[in-house]
Parts: sequence; structure tokens; C-alpha cells
Amino acid sequence: MSRPGSRDPEVVVATGSRGKLREIRAILGDARVSLRPLADFPDLRMPEEGDDYTANAIEKARAAARATGLPALADDSGLEVDALAGRPGAHSARYGGPGLDDAGRVECLLREIAGCDGATRAARFVCVAALALPDGGVETARGECVGTILPAPVGHAGFGYDPVFLPHGEGVSMAELPAARKNEISHRGMALRALRAALERATAGGVRVKPTSFLLIRHAESVWNAEDRWQGQADPPLSERGIAQAEALARNLAGEVADQLLSSDLRRAWQTAEILGRALGVAPRSDPRLRELDVGRWAGLTRGEIEARDSSDLGRFEAGDPEVRAGGAESRSEIRRRVRQAFRSLAEQWPGARLIVVTHLGVVRALLPESELANAASVSLSSVDLPARE
Repeated sequence: MSRPGSRDPEVVVATGSRGKLREIRAILGDARVSLRPLADFPDLRMPEEGDDYTANAIEKARAAARATGLPALADDSGLEVDALAGRPGAHSARYGGPGLDDAGRVECLLREIAGCDGATRAARFVCVAALALPDGGVETARGECVGTILPAPVGHAGFGYDPVFLPHGEGVSMAELPAARKNEISHRGMALRALRAALERATAGGVRVKPTSFLLIRHAESVWNAEDRWQGQADPPLSERGIAQAEALARNLAGEVADQLLSSDLRRAWQTAEILGRALGVAPRSDPRLRELDVGRWAGLTRGEIEARDSSDLGRFEAGDPEVRAGGAESRSEIRRRVRQAFRSLAEQWPGARLIVVTHLGVVRALLPESELANAASVSLSSVDLPARE
């Protein structure tokens, strides 16, 4: 395993367990990769875990790969005890309830099987490891280590249930084994070694990250759209026709796959996103990078009223002057810089993802200057087509 800062391909290890990270680094010690811990990505959040080793490992690995743009390794493991009909299984790390440490969970286990002996104390460690790529591809491998639950903890190495697990064919507990021997026979060692070829394929020559795909949607008609009033960055709600437009768009997009549904904080955009989210099964999120509530003095006025007040500025604005401010709000050039930086940031956060963004026409034009997108209409954009930094 190469040290951080090397030129070897980077792989994220999607675990918050120091014990697991230490073992994974030891097991893959001779691999030509630089293993990055989750601590290097403080904003990355792991998904909630369920009842299935494979599903849990895949979800964790995919979440890390998608968020970082790097291949990611994750595992889910557990202890299955015959006397408990296979429990605690995938819930091993949470066994006994919240607040328990490793010693507390071991104590809980021993209490529950007190009085059991012989074959009923038979147990196995199970591990499913997953390697995910930023484009969504994933491979998995499973490993098992069979043994028996001891009557009391023995040994101080390892972690988790190691002190009460006697591996088959060994004379000491898992916590008493030398690290090299433990990694040779352990469930985690077996699973990770089975993924070794996939890891080498994934990192050969580096990894090409799939571009982020955006579906830009202009909000449905607002009450001010219906009255032909200037909205600027003010906050009128959807009109009745706008609600119908959003519902029709939702029906058209019902089969669309989205990793995130993002909205600005404009009420008309958020209402549109909520309607779409119900059809897509994705909860909308208001992203601060898309914030739009900065009301200029033209908000709520008709064109005629604006012309009577600021005819010179209106003429310059409608002629495309990039520096004139729309009623005291942002100029086109200011909007363009802010929006382009926001979308570059979104692409960096979610490499290879499919993002649906509900916003207003000014944002769409900042990315696609010739766009005349109608209310509740959409246009696609790839991160490779985002304008260069200014």
C-alpha cells in the first residue's frame, strides 16, 4: 500500500472503524494503491445500514465513490451465532442497543447465550466486501470464518467480538492471534483478497470519472408570470396553471432516474420541485449554492411600469448589457459568475451523478446563453460542457 501523496491510484476506504481500516490496509499492504480514509472527506455521509450484508456494503461503497469520484472499498460484516439463529448478523455493530462499546456488546452476547454449550455455541464471522466505481459499477466478494464462542473474553488485540471468537483449527481466540495470521484466515481477509483482481482492473491506468449529468428545469408559471410582471429574484408562488404545468411535467418525467433533485429557494421553484419529487420518488433539497432571494426594485412591476421608472436601464438590460443591474439586483455578468461556479461545485461534489435542478430562466441563461426555456420545460447539460472558469 502506497503512502498518501504518492502517484499511485487512490481508493477510498468507506469505513469509520479504525479497526477495519487498519486491517484493510494490512490485507492490501502490497497493492499499488493509495488508500484514503473517510476522515479525508469530512462532508461525506454514509447511508443507513439495513439487514443485508451485500446491500449495505454496496450502498456504502457507491456513496463514497459517487461523492469523491474515486473507486471506493466498503465492507459489511457480522457475527452469526447458531444459538441465536444467526443473530446478531448484519446488526452486530449495533447489537444490544445504542451506547454500547465493543466490550458492552460482547457482554450482551455472552449473557444471551449463557447456559448454551457444545454445538449451539458454533458461530461464524461473515464479511461482504464491495468495490464501487464512480460510474456506478460494483463488484462484491464474500468471506467466512467459522469457529466457536468462548465463555469469556480472552486477548487484547483485534476489535469487536474477536476476544470471544475461537476460530476453527486455532488454539487461541481471534484477539490473541498475530495480526498476519488473523488476516490470513479472517472473513475480511478472504473477501478482500477475492476482490484483488477487480481492484487492479479498476485502478489500472487511473480511473475515468463519468461526467455529471444535469437536467435543468425552469420553474412552472408563477402568479406574476401569469400577470406579465417582472419577477427578478422575488418570490411569488405558482399559479393554478403553473401547478398543472408542473404536474404534467412530473408525469412526463416519471421514469427519469435522479440521484439528487435540487432546487433554489424561490417558492415557485420549490413548489415545482415538490411536485416532481412525488412523481420521481426523490425528496427535493434546497441547495444554498442555488440561493436566489435577492429582490430588486423591479420585482412585481409590469414592463410598462419599469419603463416609466428606469427606461435607460431597462433598455440596456433588454439589449443584453452584461453590467446593468436589473432593478438594483445582480447584473448578468454577476449572475453568470455565481451560477457557473455553483454548477462546477455541484459537479465536483457529485461526479458521475444525474442531478435534476429546478431553477429560473436567469440561471439557465447563465449556462446556456441562447436558451429561451419556457415554464416547466427542461434542457440537459453535461459537466464537460460547463463554461470554463472566468
